[in-house]
Amino acid sequence: MKSTYKKLHGILAGFFRFILRVKIKGQENEPSEGPLLICSNHVTLADPIAICASLRKIEPHYMAKKELFKIPVLSRLIKILGAYPVNRGGGDISAIHKSIDILKEGGAVGIFPQGTRCKGKRIEDTEFKNGAALICSKVNVPILPIKVDIKKNKWALFKRINIIIGKPIDPAELIFDSEKPRNEELSRITKIIFDRIVELG
Repeated sequence: MKSTYKKLHGILAGFFRFILRVKIKGQENEPSEGPLLICSNHVTLADPIAICASLRKIEPHYMAKKELFKIPVLSRLIKILGAYPVNRGGGDISAIHKSIDILKEGGAVGIFPQGTRCKGKRIEDTEFKNGAALICSKVNVPILPIKVDIKKNKWALFKRINIIIGKPIDPAELIFDSEKPRNEELSRITKIIFDRIVELG
């Protein structure tokens, strides 16, 4: 971990786990190092914080909507935590390239295949986007599936958040076949990842 992130993690992780009532399952499945693509369902704004506070060895880098980088104090903090901007209004190729560069350098990237928060909905009933699959088609790295499990998939103050860490998915399962239709292959890879998340818990 970078020294600044490591220091902040040591100071704040326990605090956020307490405040958000985080219960961690499957911690033994967390790899000790990257490269690693972390894929999770998305229920609350607190998901990246809860996941980062639950991971002890890996430093995830998350995409954050570009508007957050215009807020002076918050912008400084999320940059320290390794976040980088993404334009959620359309396909942001620069954010995808940034993710690939981090992975090629041995880092960890966190991504939500649903693309947005899906509170109050069963995870099985939500749609997913192919951003994670697109990254997998460019760089061969293990995938760490994580499920954010909250009763009725709707968070409220003092309501427990279960962070369930699954076993990493072997990149051999996600190899992109360039001879098959592109969208078909991206959807196939995304479904493998998403199904592993759904199966947790």
